[in-house]
Amino acid sequence: MTKRADMAAPGAVRAGFLRSGVVYGAANVLSAAVPFLLLPVLTRALSPQQYGEVISFYLLVAVCAAMAGLGLHSAVGVRWLDQASGDPGRYTGSAIVVVLITTAIAAIMAALIAPHVGIELAPGLCALAAVVAGANVVNGMRFVVWQSHQRPFPAAMLQVSLALLNVGLSLVAVLVMHLGGEGRIIGAASASVLIAVASIMSLVHDRAATRASWVDIRALLRFGAPLTPHTLAGTLIGNADRFAVASQLGAATLGVYGTATQLGSVIGVLADAATKAYSPTAYRWLSRRSARSRLRVVAVAYLSIPCWLLIAAALWGVFLFVAPLLLGAQYRSAGILTIWFLMGGAMNAVYLNIAGLFFFTGKTEWISLASVAASLLALVMAPLAVARFGVVGGGVTYVVSQAILLAAAFGLAGRITPMPWRRPRLAIRVLFGRSTAAAA
Repeated sequence: MTKRADMAAPGAVRAGFLRSGVVYGAANVLSAAVPFLLLPVLTRALSPQQYGEVISFYLLVAVCAAMAGLGLHSAVGVRWLDQASGDPGRYTGSAIVVVLITTAIAAIMAALIAPHVGIELAPGLCALAAVVAGANVVNGMRFVVWQSHQRPFPAAMLQVSLALLNVGLSLVAVLVMHLGGEGRIIGAASASVLIAVASIMSLVHDRAATRASWVDIRALLRFGAPLTPHTLAGTLIGNADRFAVASQLGAATLGVYGTATQLGSVIGVLADAATKAYSPTAYRWLSRRSARSRLRVVAVAYLSIPCWLLIAAALWGVFLFVAPLLLGAQYRSAGILTIWFLMGGAMNAVYLNIAGLFFFTGKTEWISLASVAASLLALVMAPLAVARFGVVGGGVTYVVSQAILLAAAFGLAGRITPMPWRRPRLAIRVLFGRSTAAAA
């Protein structure tokens, strides 16, 4: 690429980033708003004990995600953005095969193990959690293929359709069939599986997924296997507090605590939209391997820190006002607790910018190291903090673990690829086109 083209890129890139960001942001807001609107219904139709069972199911979904699917939607996304590495259609088809096999294994393990380690669900529902985890990976593959082709509208419609179906089936199961917490679980799981089937059919129809290859299967396992401890550790980081609350304070308290996490997850929705819009641009910048492009990546990472902290503070002010109107009487104390999940979510949003470097280079074992370190701290801290401070101790554990994860990822990022982290001012000038000189 010529210097002139590289200098002209920021305006065009920013325009494309903003267009995609608007679409992904709207989809994330809509898909999050629909289940968010379920809160007034569920917190009145379900007791805290029943809602605690729903939270337990989603905790198990997160645990099963470490094996079911191996996070291969990320590998598929990278292959479609870097097609020089091989046939992306064959790679996607191979990924689907791996996801189906690993999901079946995870379902069997969940049914046999989970009921004996504190998850108060029937074995069938435990297996269903693994199926949902695998279905989410398949849906992620369909999403990233559209994303790599710069088609944000169908990608966004996939996300919104899943949310609408999730809510529709859950309402029928809870309000019409009177299945309680189990109805919410079955409704959500049915939606994920139905959309996953449609995603596979769409990928095959578009020839975005073709015949599987053993060569690609081995490459996918090389990518995904090191992510297993990372995914599991990430689950422990995000949920160690909830496991501690469930085991020490009971399912009813978990129901209220889980409501706070649901409110706090709004910042995760915004972060997910920003990441989806920004990741293709970041990967293209990194693929150029120029000093100017690396400076832009660094600038975005630094600027994201104050932005996300301000967003977290603003959202907490909103939730303090709306929680009494939104939630049932038994759940209203959840509004105050949301500050911990908003602050932790802000740190995780910054972390996502750094994590992209590990996925781009394929050195996923390093991000696993960061996750394992933070999860070990969370596992030790959560039971102690909850025993000493109750539900507030759980919130503090979540924030501290996210801060440790961010610090560890930042420290390790410098070891996998050289980046001008010590030149933030120049990086910001280059990002906004105010510097014509690239740093050496």
